[in-house]
Formats: sequence, C-alpha cells, structure tokens
Amino acid sequence: MTGRDETDLPGGWEAAAAEYVLGLLPEAEARAFHARLGQDRDLQRDVEAWQDYFSTLTDEIAPVAPPPQVLRRIEARLYGRRRRGFGSSLLPYLLGAVTAGALAWAALTTGLVGPAEDPHLYAELRVPDRGLDMLAHWSPETGTFMVRWDGGDYPDDRALQIWVIPEGAETPLSVGLIARGEGLTSIWLPEDLAAQVPGATVAISEEPEGGSPTGLPTGPVLASGLLDARIPASL
Repeated sequence: MTGRDETDLPGGWEAAAAEYVLGLLPEAEARAFHARLGQDRDLQRDVEAWQDYFSTLTDEIAPVAPPPQVLRRIEARLYGRRRRGFGSSLLPYLLGAVTAGALAWAALTTGLVGPAEDPHLYAELRVPDRGLDMLAHWSPETGTFMVRWDGGDYPDDRALQIWVIPEGAETPLSVGLIARGEGLTSIWLPEDLAAQVPGATVAISEEPEGGSPTGLPTGPVLASGLLDARIPASL
C-alpha cells in the first residue's frame, strides 16, 4: 500500500482503492479515481494489492445454493424475466459463494462483476515503421479500458489518444490519452460508452498535447484494430 498523505477522497486514495475493487465508489468519486489511476503507478499497485487480498477471503468458502426465491430475484435483476440457459445453470454456484462471502455479493450487485457471457476483448495495435507495439484490453468486470505499452517511443510534444468506433457507426468516441512513460494506461468508462465497446474498433491517433481540441481525431491515425475475444499471443 502507498500510504500517501495527500488526498482528495474521504479516507485517502488507499481506502478509495479498496472501495474501487469492491465497486463501492460513487460515480463522481470513481471518475476522479480513474483519472488518477492511469497516471499513478503507486495507485495501480494499491488496486492490485487489494484485489489479491480480497480474493483470498473466499478461497475456502464452500458453494451454497441460495433459496429458489432469492435465485429468481437475482436472475430477474441480471437478465430480466427471461431465464438464460447455460448462464442460469452456473448461477447457483456463483450465488452460493455470494451468500457466503459479502465481498463477492457486493461486487455482483454493484456491477463490478458482469454476466458470465461478457468476454474480455483485445486488439493488438502495432505501427512497424515507428516501432510502436500496444495491446488494447476491455475488462467488462471492472468497466475499464486498458492499453499496455509494449514497445516504441512516445512522440515528443504530442499525445496519443484512444478512440472507439462502435459497430455500425462512423464517428469515433474518445476514451482518453495513453499515459506517457507508463507501461499500462487504465481508464474507467461510463455506462453509456461502455455499452458501445463490444464489437467496436479501437484506434490510436496522434494529437496535440492534452488531446484533440475538437472531440474528433485531428492527427494521423497510427493504428487500429477490431476488439475481439480471442486471447492474443502476446499475453
């Protein structure tokens, strides 16, 4: 844990990292947290440490099937009134751990854990003539869009901006800027933008420092790729 003294959030950034992992931060605080997360490697380590810690709390809890009426209410909340086939057959086991472990329950009911059919999505983004090598990753469980920097030099006095182009659309939507000097950029997406990520194309453009002044790409598009559930060989 970082133990930083200065904070803009109640309880400190370290406490906020714990609430983030559990999906308990209010939306306004979550936005502030994610804005800082992409730039603060110590904060990223806090998140990783809390994830490791909380995951151990349910390791030895045996699954317990919830009462049928509880299961029906949870299914209705997650999927609507229509029952799902395979996903529903797995739900008693998931909810058994939820019943036994309050942390897993909090993650499920706050949306930190999405339905089982929501896959992680990836896109490899390479610019051979510049030596740039990046991997985009969408995590539906945490609602974060990540870009891992694997090689190449960040352009001087310029910014690299991330865009998604929803399936069937022509207008790119800004996700944010790739953090300079960091191996991983992690950006939380609001629900309206997150809903448009599946099936979208991700693109990286070169922009003035601070990002595009128009809300659309103004510089060259360096790389693009379709977000896909297939796990890339670079992982």
